[in-house]
Amino acid sequence: MIFAGEYEHRIDPQGRVAIPSRFKLAFIDGIVLGRAYDNCVIVYTPEEWERAASDIAQQPNTSTSARKLARLTFSGAFTGTLDRSGRIVVPVQLREYAGLGEDVIIVGTGRFIEIWSAAAWAEERRVLDSEATEIAEAAPPITPQPEHTQIIVRQFDAETAG
Repeated sequence: MIFAGEYEHRIDPQGRVAIPSRFKLAFIDGIVLGRAYDNCVIVYTPEEWERAASDIAQQPNTSTSARKLARLTFSGAFTGTLDRSGRIVVPVQLREYAGLGEDVIIVGTGRFIEIWSAAAWAEERRVLDSEATEIAEAAPPITPQPEHTQIIVRQFDAETAG
């Protein structure tokens, strides 16, 4: 699933937040919450968590920055399941880290979602909107996946063969 969109939600007094209904199926097998690198809470599917965790775990433990990244990522990770109403408890440590109050914005970012305080998201959105051109120009080039390359080559060959 590709997660996209912005959704206004509330964290209830028990620390629970509802996952947008269009995303609930992706979390049927569980959910992993953690510290994102931009003072928000990151929400992974179990599969995406395994991918991210594997990438971090493969970094050399002789690297100071790799050790710090592992500490930041793994010490702040919490697993859980959605309740019958599609809610997850956001642990107090993560709420404090991200400055989450009652009003939050859930943001789809492709492979995972993020939970932002409404105020922090408003500022982040302002920056994104004002720097959109610079962000796009600085983005790394997209490398096609091998299977896409094969399809393109086959299409090209078929067109030139006739």
